[in-house]
Amino acid sequence: MAIMTGSETEEARLPKTGRLCMSIPLYGFLEGDTLGLLVLAEEGETILELARKLQDAACIRVARSQKFELIHAGKTIAPTLTVAQAGLEQLDRFDVIWSSGP
Repeated sequence: MAIMTGSETEEARLPKTGRLCMSIPLYGFLEGDTLGLLVLAEEGETILELARKLQDAACIRVARSQKFELIHAGKTIAPTLTVAQAGLEQLDRFDVIWSSGP
């Protein structure tokens, strides 16, 4: 039996591991924005996807950039890690800052 969660079914939210991903509310702050935003992240989504999600939510106030870093607890997080691998927990703060690097 499929459990409906909004417009998705449980099967649609299962990553390749076969485990249900949980939504985690996080506070995101984008460089150049005047507001912090509450972002719902999935445990299995990458840091890159999370940073883009924050940029999409703030795009009315701040232009998107392809070069950025995500900072959590004072450390830059690799964009290929998942939210769970990076150790982000509910109501944690993360910052997306512009990067001049490659």
